[in-house]
Amino acid sequence: MLTRLREALAGAGFALLHGESPRVPQKLRLLTMGSALLGLVLNAFPSRMTAAHPAAMVWSLGILSVLPVLLCFHRPLLAWRSSTILLAVLPFLQPGLAAKWGWPWMPGLVLAAAVVLYVVAESNAQPVLVWVYLVTLGVVALHVRDWRDFSLAGAIALGVLVLGSTRRSRYIAEAERGEQERRRVQEEIRAATLEERALIARELHDVVAHHMSVLALRADSARYRFPGLSEQLRAEFVAMQETAREGMTEMRRLLGVLRATDGSTERAPQPGVGQIEELAGRLRDAGVDVVLDVRLGDTQVPAGVALSAYRITQEALSNAVRHAAGAAVDVSVRASAAELRVRVHNTRGEETLAGNDDRARHGLLGMRERVTALGGMMIAAPQADGGFLVEVSVPLNSSGVAE
Repeated sequence: MLTRLREALAGAGFALLHGESPRVPQKLRLLTMGSALLGLVLNAFPSRMTAAHPAAMVWSLGILSVLPVLLCFHRPLLAWRSSTILLAVLPFLQPGLAAKWGWPWMPGLVLAAAVVLYVVAESNAQPVLVWVYLVTLGVVALHVRDWRDFSLAGAIALGVLVLGSTRRSRYIAEAERGEQERRRVQEEIRAATLEERALIARELHDVVAHHMSVLALRADSARYRFPGLSEQLRAEFVAMQETAREGMTEMRRLLGVLRATDGSTERAPQPGVGQIEELAGRLRDAGVDVVLDVRLGDTQVPAGVALSAYRITQEALSNAVRHAAGAAVDVSVRASAAELRVRVHNTRGEETLAGNDDRARHGLLGMRERVTALGGMMIAAPQADGGFLVEVSVPLNSSGVAE
């Protein structure tokens, strides 16, 4: 009970004294501007109804009565307070209106008050609207004695507030749905990122394990390959061998953590740059026009980089086939002493599938994860010819994933 009383008092204070309401949307601004102009037109009739008053006074009061509508652009509650004051004061300055058309206010003021109530309802919570409605009814009761007119005014005010509040609830619901959709997309991207990182780690496991096994074998065979070693060096090689074997054991445990969801692990040899020709050949057999240009020269591409280059090319080709059916695809793989560059460009296809495919988005995400892990750079963007370009540059002589 005490909590409700506090909420009621807070709503009254917000409505009557405080409240910096949000700005009015552009569509609602057009409504308020149109209402202000219509109010001025309607206020032209009281100039004939109240001939006893000077025309300048009548027109001044008419303009004043629609000014609260303009305040709705930034401060709807302040506009409501202003219109409420005008509803209370103007009937005393124009006492003949009630006898002329039934209500003691100019038509433009009635319209302005209704528009202000609507904007207030769209901008404030329901506890505030309760006080707005009660105060408005109290002001109406000062000048309307007939219960039928009073009931009509109360029904109009209530209907306008309910309509505005309903629109506000709809906006809030749409905003919440948009926020939920944004969070869902972020969660999907996060899950896809973690899955892709786990896949990369599983694939690189064999590469790292191979290097460590070679290190262990070389350390073990050093005493036979280099006879006459001192006991200190023999002990050092033995320590290196034990460290390498411990590292291999930990790598196996890591693979167990990163194993596939079905509990299986991938033991097949990992592909590299040399298998890109086979990949392009399979697509040619399927009817895809693939032009491949591989120039490695004498450059030794590390196994981890070669694996990522293959996976990136594979995903880029899959996207080209999936989203640009019938397009020609140019694949270029070139290596220098400093970097490996992979470029996949497809022309505009005869058929283009939906561009919001989650699979394609996650595929690009996986490419970026691999390039980032290797310390490289990636470009993935539509081209002026209607096609799509994926270009990757990966350093060969700097820190990357395990080599």
